[in-house]
Amino acid sequence: MKKVVFGLAAGLLGFSCESSLSPDDVLKNSKQQILEAGQIGFDQTLIWEDPNLGEFDTIQYETLFQRNPEVSLGYDFYGKKGEESEFWFVGNVSYVVNHGNKNVTVLEDQPDQLLSNSYRSFSPIHLLSQEALAYKQDTVIDGKSLMDFVWVEMDTMISDKQVYLENHLFINPANFLPEFLSRRLYHNKRRNQLIEVFYSEYSFDQVNIPLEPTIPQGYISKAAGFEVAESKLLSVGDNAPDFKLQDLNGNWVRVSDFKGKKVLLDFSMINCGWCKIAIDEFKKPSFSFAENVVPLYVNPVDEREKMEKYQAKVGIPFPVLVGAKEVGQAYGVKGYPTFYLIDEKGNIEIVNQGYSDKLIQNWNASKK
Repeated sequence: MKKVVFGLAAGLLGFSCESSLSPDDVLKNSKQQILEAGQIGFDQTLIWEDPNLGEFDTIQYETLFQRNPEVSLGYDFYGKKGEESEFWFVGNVSYVVNHGNKNVTVLEDQPDQLLSNSYRSFSPIHLLSQEALAYKQDTVIDGKSLMDFVWVEMDTMISDKQVYLENHLFINPANFLPEFLSRRLYHNKRRNQLIEVFYSEYSFDQVNIPLEPTIPQGYISKAAGFEVAESKLLSVGDNAPDFKLQDLNGNWVRVSDFKGKKVLLDFSMINCGWCKIAIDEFKKPSFSFAENVVPLYVNPVDEREKMEKYQAKVGIPFPVLVGAKEVGQAYGVKGYPTFYLIDEKGNIEIVNQGYSDKLIQNWNASKK
């Protein structure tokens, strides 16, 4: 992140400006425009103070919010931080995409995790939702006449320290768009940290297509809080560990039951986009496994009840094995999907982490 020298808002506050609308009218129109939009996108430039070093970092965000009355927040949203990471909140499930490690961390039904999510907490949508937001004064910033609305987020004593946090949201009365946020934290009446956010490139659209996570091919998904295996993935040529698991019909399944045939283990979990794409490929009428290949869906993460609902909705076309946490550990599975092809003698023939269209099509006997 680029280091910058800060010195913008502090010297620009307190100028008067004129508007034909009252502050209440401007705030009302801004809320209507922002909060009632079916879909709204904007860029954010954050200037973030490091109070320990007295330096400021610049961070660039791209953000998109889409109304969804069926989820806890009332909307799904997407955020991108440069080329480093992306974040999706869709259907009460959060997806944290790390491009450096090529993985996705999945958090399900954990709204508390969103309280500190900067894509959300610094967004005009979150700020305009605060009933305590109140007009303070007119001002001019970068030659624009703006109205300053303040929300006191915290005013309390923690131990022997007075903690005071206020948010100044500057709205342009000419178009009712928030242009700038100044978030000021004070300890014992002395500034401790300053975060400033500049909004730009607003876009408003109707919701035609629901928001869906877009994860690059080859990335693996991990369930947050789920203990992953400490062991490494098994290698080609290793003997495949045998196991005994129950399918959703109550039948017990062992790898050793299929000696003389190949066994494909599809290690997957529910909230994994590429796991679902693989299943969709396997379900196509144009797809078929060779007669000597037995495919098995193995889920080390999700509980049986959830998996039964998922199977009823998705229709996985081969046996679904649940309660597989120890099996996942035995096979060194650290993310999903992970595929193992076991040969007729019980040895590992193929190991692959992540989705590979080429590999999937190689298993399609109807194309050979």
